[in-house]
Amino acid sequence: MEFDPADAGFTVALMVAGFIQTGIATFQLFDINFTDVIFSSGNIEITLAYAVSVGAFAGIIITNENTDLSSLKDDAEKLDDYYMWSIFGTVGVFAAWLLVGDVSSFFQSSDLWGLVYVGITSTAGFAAGWML
Repeated sequence: MEFDPADAGFTVALMVAGFIQTGIATFQLFDINFTDVIFSSGNIEITLAYAVSVGAFAGIIITNENTDLSSLKDDAEKLDDYYMWSIFGTVGVFAAWLLVGDVSSFFQSSDLWGLVYVGITSTAGFAAGWML
């Protein structure tokens, strides 16, 4: 494993955005609150924190020099089960956060569940950035 500054930055952004998404932390910069909705369509609302989370995770995968998108699934399956499921679980949680309203409410209902969310997504970030 070699230190990659881009992956490190994306991983920190993923963790901070996760804390903001779940309501454990708040952050405002230049009168922009990271819980502000930046896109809305029907029941789907995308907050700035959610967009940063998804963007950071995508950035980790795109800038990974050890794998490419076409072999990502196969490479992830070679990891230990915990790391593999954290990557697949993160993708699933990102989708469910938007499409199933109870998922976001569940992770925002308690700091404990928020920490579980941050733990899963952060583990996936580390696994995708340094273990693949």
